[in-house]
Amino acid sequence: MDLDSVSMPKRNVLALQLAPMIDIFFLIIIFLLKSTIVADVSVIFPSQMHPPLSQSRENLDTFPEVVLNETEVTLGFLNVTKKLEEIDTLTDEDIAILKAKVDGYIKSKDEKIRKQSININFITSRENNYKNIFTVVKFLRRIGFQSIQFIAEGNS
Repeated sequence: MDLDSVSMPKRNVLALQLAPMIDIFFLIIIFLLKSTIVADVSVIFPSQMHPPLSQSRENLDTFPEVVLNETEVTLGFLNVTKKLEEIDTLTDEDIAILKAKVDGYIKSKDEKIRKQSININFITSRENNYKNIFTVVKFLRRIGFQSIQFIAEGNS
């Protein structure tokens, strides 16, 4: 058999198509820019409360606030204060009432804030123990909040 008579199949050179990749990149950038929330907010801490220190330089979003001290939790946006011992013993009916109040609060806000109202800012003292914090986080989840931001005091 003569090797010169055997023809090798021609291979096409693979070329990278950049146009579709650039289109997808710009779509991702636009999506990330549109979903970003930028706000300049200052939180007034209750007197004698010293939140944990933070190294982050991020801004704070304008979400409803919950304040936990050593004995009670205050849902400032609903004007509701509960003792920590009460939270674990709340009945399903009590939770449903609080959930309805939260839903009413969310519905009273405009469209943009309504979409963000399932988020909440959680303020507590750095001296508070984790059991109390965990109890309150569980309580907040039960009444309908999906995202909880823990507020820390920044370095000045």
